[in-house]
Amino acid sequence: MAWSTRELAELTGTTVNTIRHYHRLGLLEEPERRHNGYKQYGNRELERLLSIRRLVELGVPLARIGEAGTDGTVAPETLRQVDAGLAADIERLARARSDIAAILHDGAVTPQQM
Repeated sequence: MAWSTRELAELTGTTVNTIRHYHRLGLLEEPERRHNGYKQYGNRELERLLSIRRLVELGVPLARIGEAGTDGTVAPETLRQVDAGLAADIERLARARSDIAAILHDGAVTPQQM
């Protein structure tokens, strides 16, 4: 199966500009071109793009994905750093929810909650 850039973007829930951006960053290799000059993406590019999109959704910075090269592997340390950041976010959000609950219960913001 072969897809155009637009079709690949639609399949992966992204945009043509995002795909072009990934090409410029070296995250996605340029595919073969059809006789008319249009790019022709195959399963390999589809899988790579889906992998990039998933890593981005998980919070992995594009620069760290780029360090992996085109094979798509990301260093375990990178994933640990993203995980630690997510854990810190969860703690911060849990404190915020607790503070909001206290404000709702007490009806006012106290200096202790600031």
